[in-house]
Amino acid sequence: MTTRRNWQPLLLILRLLGSGGLLAFLVWRANPASIWATWRRANPRLLALAAAIQVMCVLISAFKWSVLLRANNARQPYRWLARIYFVGQFANNFLPTSVGGDAMRVLALGRRSGNYARASASVFMERLTGFLALSAIALGAMVVTTTDRFGLRLKTAPALAWTTTGFALAALAAATLAFASPWLLRRYHRLLPGLARQPLGRIAEALGEYADNPGTLVTVMLLSLLFHATWIGMHLVSGLALGIDAPPLIYALMVPLTDIIGLAPIFVNNVGARDLVFSVYLRQVGVPEASALALAFTAFSIRLAVSSIGGLVLLFGGAASGPAHASDAEVNATERGIASHPER
Repeated sequence: MTTRRNWQPLLLILRLLGSGGLLAFLVWRANPASIWATWRRANPRLLALAAAIQVMCVLISAFKWSVLLRANNARQPYRWLARIYFVGQFANNFLPTSVGGDAMRVLALGRRSGNYARASASVFMERLTGFLALSAIALGAMVVTTTDRFGLRLKTAPALAWTTTGFALAALAAATLAFASPWLLRRYHRLLPGLARQPLGRIAEALGEYADNPGTLVTVMLLSLLFHATWIGMHLVSGLALGIDAPPLIYALMVPLTDIIGLAPIFVNNVGARDLVFSVYLRQVGVPEASALALAFTAFSIRLAVSSIGGLVLLFGGAASGPAHASDAEVNATERGIASHPER
């Protein structure tokens, strides 16, 4: 453990150098003056609309989280979940990791509900369904653009195609393991350390409840697709604000690919990955590289600005769990009932 802690600062420095170095190279090649000229003619009203769409993205995700919690009899007030989701976004975008926000959501929900297993399962499933929707959109857009179905044929490097396919398969495998986790733990629990058996068993039981509720899974997947469509729409509006004339289909390919490639441990908050992907694809439809980088910076800035709402929530105490409301007491009573009647 000590060795790992000693390596963490070095790994962070290497990631910052990797993301920052790639970004600096792209900016130098595109000419910073050209990027600035693109920003100067941006439409402020469309930028404001893009920011509003980004807020909508967070609200959709919070609603999806609430649907998952209702399915596990762990209902929470939507306004509180939305505030916690903004806090998670703040952690994801201002900390050098995309997992910190998930951990904060688990801790906040577990502290409020008293059930960390269900909190962990809900956050994991919320993330997992998002990955499934993301990979589906990326694969669909890649197939369409490589077969010229809609008059837009784009070249995709084999490495990107294989990475996207691998990500989709990994997401499907994770979903299969999540739903099969209760059976796997019952069969192989002896292989786990003694201290880990009980908490993992509770999380597996919570995950297994989703497998018995296909209606919820369909709803959550539809919400995941809606989220990614809205997320793509934010980039499209940002492009319009900068005067970029590009087919909407190219955004459906670039944005999911950026999120997938950005998961590589060499990047920090997608910096470098977003800029590279945007440059590669927009160049194919005649958009200057300076405009592509201006779009990447604009989308990233909007995301940072909106996620800073989570910092205000933390500052003014809106993320505190506080005393249980009447509805929370009912939730806790329901959870105790389920615990005493596991056959349900």
